[in-house]
Amino acid sequence: MTLTDVAVAVQISFTYFTIIYLTGLGGLFSERSGIVNIGLEGLMIIGAVTGAFGARYFTDTLEMGQPWGPLLGLLFGAFCGMLFAGVHAVATISFRVDHIVSGVVINLVAVGLARFLSQAFFGQATQSDPGGPHLPDLDIPLLSSLPGGLDRAFEGLSPFVVVAALMVIPVWYTLNRLRWGLRLRSCGENPEAARSLGIRVSLYRYQGVLLSGAFAGASGAFLASEVIGNWREGQTLNLGFIALAALILSNWNPIRLMFFAWLFGFAVAIPLRLNDAPVINLLPPQFIRMIPYVVTIVAIAGFVGKVRPPAAAGKAYEGGGSL
Repeated sequence: MTLTDVAVAVQISFTYFTIIYLTGLGGLFSERSGIVNIGLEGLMIIGAVTGAFGARYFTDTLEMGQPWGPLLGLLFGAFCGMLFAGVHAVATISFRVDHIVSGVVINLVAVGLARFLSQAFFGQATQSDPGGPHLPDLDIPLLSSLPGGLDRAFEGLSPFVVVAALMVIPVWYTLNRLRWGLRLRSCGENPEAARSLGIRVSLYRYQGVLLSGAFAGASGAFLASEVIGNWREGQTLNLGFIALAALILSNWNPIRLMFFAWLFGFAVAIPLRLNDAPVINLLPPQFIRMIPYVVTIVAIAGFVGKVRPPAAAGKAYEGGGSL
């Protein structure tokens, strides 16, 4: 194992950080509003298949070149993820279905729906043709000139990685300084008190859940079109659940979420690049592929007792399901 191998692993970790962080931000908005969303994996799946289709459609059929075709594909995946999240919103807010049950249904339905959409979009139920359009790669100034092979960590990145990293600024500011964000958080902490102040709790919760779908859908679209290059069944690799774990460990804080998203992103990169590293190469290949999930379980087991979720998250709100 060389320093270049480590640098490449860090580069891969940035890619999976983007996926986990964006999906985690989606869960952040939903759960800060009071709606538990374990359906992030399903939302990613729908975003992946529709994002891969959107990138091809806008680039090839409508003849939009870079960066517009791939960019519109990402936005299309986000839009479809938002539409699918609307099912979870209607079930949990308007009909007061248990949040966990609704999230499980979202994950199960997404698998079958993705197959149907794949057959309709690509003529194949489990994948699209490889080599789809993507955004031009980006080298980070100065950091991509580091010596000793470290430059590899900051070369050939998708611009979407930088966008995801910078999202922490508007998200933190929105939730902690803007009226909309403070009202959203009040709906997740004490909806009855928020309602007494004239805040339309159901409306804010709908917005939180729809935002979760948009972020998770964009994350799935990024995975399919920018990372893999095509849609493949099962390509999300349960990253939606890892993002949910990162969100819990971050104590629903967008800044802390960045750290845990990168930590789990690096854990995903280990079996992809560092499988021949000392100690790691002594493990059977099956155990090496388990590393991201083992790290997630250990982290949850060690820190979950120290977190405090929004007080009203997951609790039925009887103040009315109408907007």
